[in-house]
Amino acid sequence: MNKETTMKFKHNIRAALLGSLVGLVGVPAQSAALQEVSYASLGAVTVSFNELAAHPFDSAALDGLLSSGGVQFGERFAGQELAVAKAPRPGEVAQDWFDDLGFGAPTAGLTLLAGATGANLGAYHYGDADGAALFGVGPLAEAADGFGAISARFSAPVSALGFQLRDADGGAITLQLYRTDGSLIEALDLSGRSSGHYAFARLAGAADIAGFTLTNRDSYYGVSLDNLVLAAAPVPEPASALLALGGLLTLAAARRRAC
Repeated sequence: MNKETTMKFKHNIRAALLGSLVGLVGVPAQSAALQEVSYASLGAVTVSFNELAAHPFDSAALDGLLSSGGVQFGERFAGQELAVAKAPRPGEVAQDWFDDLGFGAPTAGLTLLAGATGANLGAYHYGDADGAALFGVGPLAEAADGFGAISARFSAPVSALGFQLRDADGGAITLQLYRTDGSLIEALDLSGRSSGHYAFARLAGAADIAGFTLTNRDSYYGVSLDNLVLAAAPVPEPASALLALGGLLTLAAARRRAC
């Protein structure tokens, strides 16, 4: 290999290594505060809600705050204002009414509040292996419709959580994650998601997720929450970038010996 070729090769390797390192350093800064991870990777279910409705197709109205599996549930946090959002039902003239927590912000301490009597939370047993799930009762309190907000406060902050969405039909769904001081970690837009299992972990590995609110504008049945998992998950690594960098370093070392 002549001198000119050697210099060009070294320049190309140096540029590739620099680009890879910049990419690695830039991943956390350019990404959101959380990364979607495998639901199964978080371990055993923390809250199944099965004690709330024991038999297939049973339903139950839940007034006041609910404690299940070491987690407390309510409608909203102190500091959040409850409003009503109306959305047209797809393909129909009718409108559906939903809880809206878009005004105000949780205060320090992340104190849970229950909804009005008959307009708080409910449980429904789906008659399948997953049993019962939790839903929020919407503004039209006479309808157990899943149009209401669900808020949860954990006994200790975590770095990852997973859950099962039920009855989701592709409408708007928002999951907001909060720290103990009431500050927002991130508002996750889950719009368009169907029923299924989802999980999210903090990119920085910080165990500071102290609670969440789940709201929706998903017509017909709203959404229900089931099989909540809380975990201290490892920091998700950009594995493909690390592998690529390792390969470049190996190649550079081999070519240097050859030269």
